[in-house]
Amino acid sequence: MTAHIPGVIAEFIESARGLSIAVAAPVLGLKVLGRKSEHAQPCPACGGHDGFAFNTQKNKWNCRHAGVGGNDAIGMAAHINGLDIKHRDGFLAACGLVLGQPVPVGGEQESDNDRQSRLDRLEAMKRRNALQSEKAAKQADDYREKERNKARGIYDRADFLSTSPIAFGREYLMARCGGYAPQWEWLRVDENVPYWHNGEVLHEGAAIIAPFMDIAHTVIGCHITWIDLAVVGKYRPILKDPVTNELLPSKKMRGSKKGGIIPLSGEMEASRWVGGEGIENGMAVAASENFRADTFYFAAGDLGNLSGAAEPSSRFPHPFLTKTDRNGVARRVFIAGPEPKKNQEEGEAMFVPHHVTDLVLLADGDSEPIMTASAMIRAKTRLGRTNRRCLIVFPPKNEDFANMAQVQHD
Repeated sequence: MTAHIPGVIAEFIESARGLSIAVAAPVLGLKVLGRKSEHAQPCPACGGHDGFAFNTQKNKWNCRHAGVGGNDAIGMAAHINGLDIKHRDGFLAACGLVLGQPVPVGGEQESDNDRQSRLDRLEAMKRRNALQSEKAAKQADDYREKERNKARGIYDRADFLSTSPIAFGREYLMARCGGYAPQWEWLRVDENVPYWHNGEVLHEGAAIIAPFMDIAHTVIGCHITWIDLAVVGKYRPILKDPVTNELLPSKKMRGSKKGGIIPLSGEMEASRWVGGEGIENGMAVAASENFRADTFYFAAGDLGNLSGAAEPSSRFPHPFLTKTDRNGVARRVFIAGPEPKKNQEEGEAMFVPHHVTDLVLLADGDSEPIMTASAMIRAKTRLGRTNRRCLIVFPPKNEDFANMAQVQHD
């Protein structure tokens, strides 16, 4: 196809085609983020936060906002500069950008008017996308605050667990955890809490309601645990999807949990904090320590809120777990690594105040051990300080602290 093209233009095109995305990216002004393969960042054409990425190992690029991507540097250069490579002048201009050279004499050149029109279109698209992003962020904030208000309503309507004439909450914690903290009023109970599933109330019954609090001690969400003392074992109702018969969780969270904690017992001003994912494990350890007066006991709600996000480059293949892809090929499962994501903001995961000098993190022994260990190390690294002793405590294999307390209590 290049036989009829002057030699200098053909050489110019082949030189551009020969460049990898890794080599072309810095020439195009894209950020190369360390030694990792994946480099996510705002799209120079579309704007945004991290919707554009290129992979130096796979030699691929992708823009989620525009829904386009490819496996060559010329196409990447064309996208971020608003060039149409279906037209000769746009294709040659993209080659020139990749090489950092002007289009040779004799090649089709973009006119000054066309260039200005292209730049104007890019600028208009950026402004339009910025306005759309701002609108979407406001809608998300409004929805989040609406959900937080619903969660506060559920929590505020409930009775204090320790003083309520309804005893099921106290009985549940005694049976599952070996005790409860009567002097603290964070945990609450309600006899008639609806369980919504697919837009309908699937179940309505007794529940323990706990608050999620942010670093300012403001309630940002609630954690609901439905109770059925007739179900021996977990003492929670067996809930199933009426269509699929799939077993449903007997716990739910409303409002926001991210960045918050569930207080269980003690003063937040205490220098020693003890807690893990769930309410039952934290309460079981608190009961086993007879609710130490110098300790604040808490729950994070889930492992992700406890550990925080992982630095993408730290992920690693599981030593034996595999997952079959759509082609029927078994591939290794990758695990989020032990290194915390860099530059995490305060509200991205559970907080621990600076005054805490002794932190004990409780692991679940009945979760997948490799993933759990990696997440717990990540939590310890993220929450560690030079003046803070941080300890991870694991229960015996295939156990958790609540089960141990229940066996002892029984």
